[in-house]
Amino acid sequence: MPASERLTAVYELPGPPEEAERLARLISFEETVEVPLDFPLPNAIRDGIVGKPGPAVAARDGRFRVAIDFPAALAEGGLGTLLNLVFGNASIWPGVRLVDLRLTEDLLSRFKGPNHGVDGLRRMLGAKGRPLLATALKPMGTSDADLAATAAAFFRGGGDIAKDDQNIVDGSFVHFRTRVSRIAEATARESARLGRPCLYLPHLSGPQEELEARLDFVLKEGLRGVLICPAIVGLDQTRRLAESRSAVIMAHPSFSGAFYADRSHGIEPSLYLGTMTRLLGADVTVFPNAGGRFALTPDECRAIAARCAEPLGRLAPAWPSPGGGMSLDRAPELARDFGPDALWLVGGRLLMSPGGPEAGARAFRDAIARAFPEG
Repeated sequence: MPASERLTAVYELPGPPEEAERLARLISFEETVEVPLDFPLPNAIRDGIVGKPGPAVAARDGRFRVAIDFPAALAEGGLGTLLNLVFGNASIWPGVRLVDLRLTEDLLSRFKGPNHGVDGLRRMLGAKGRPLLATALKPMGTSDADLAATAAAFFRGGGDIAKDDQNIVDGSFVHFRTRVSRIAEATARESARLGRPCLYLPHLSGPQEELEARLDFVLKEGLRGVLICPAIVGLDQTRRLAESRSAVIMAHPSFSGAFYADRSHGIEPSLYLGTMTRLLGADVTVFPNAGGRFALTPDECRAIAARCAEPLGRLAPAWPSPGGGMSLDRAPELARDFGPDALWLVGGRLLMSPGGPEAGARAFRDAIARAFPEG
């Protein structure tokens, strides 16, 4: 990587502008050389390693944005090294929020990104020009047989993807195999009967030392991918698993609110749930849609979808998947806000529809057909 190449991290910082610029200068030292500003650095280190902050630009609510250019070579070690560079010790300071990240083409080329992305998943499911429909198999404590029956009914109603709820976990590899096999068999039967592909994505969780073996078991069962919680499993571990297998990766936001729920600190939601999830290989990124049980705004949710689709080196676009308290009366809103390249994740409201999961799936598919008649 040429020594002159630089990546840019953009931070939102408390004002006034002089204070934001002072804090940005502290960040530029802290994230690179980690010495006081008056430390007698050699010119080669001061000019070649220390980050270079720009001017403060007014943002919102008395806060300011400052871009800091870092030598791109400092992030050559992969995703963990990149995160440590742009938001390592800086994450400990209150009021510091990472809002954008502009990587060099060379750095971007080191990430494989989504294995399938929007186009690949469309081909896999034979779905053209419409949103995909997914549900979560739940609740925790439901028998394997009943979870399998729920998945089958959902597919009969027109559903595309049934995923485990993120709370469906197996401490025992034996029970993981038993449960996944039961639901995989039901999925295969319905797919054959319906004459179309149906996807079941088990939740890949458990001891770190078992994750690869569990993923291999899922793929040997004929399933195409998994649900994973990157903030729990680990961002770079998720990337490693995604790059090592040609699996569909659906990223769930569990535990990630620690990064973005406080709007004066952390990482901007679309950067974490859009850009970073693509870097770690997510084909689908689940996020809590506005108006549901969680507190993201409509603008923040649309920004996540935009990050999923924007040019990012050679990385494929990912599917934005709004969820969290979705109901049928919000179908026009989902269609308007996210367009055809979105995966609607509807859990409890679909499962408790009059007539059960089959009728619920059919009602949502009808709503999709009305909004996207060419799909």
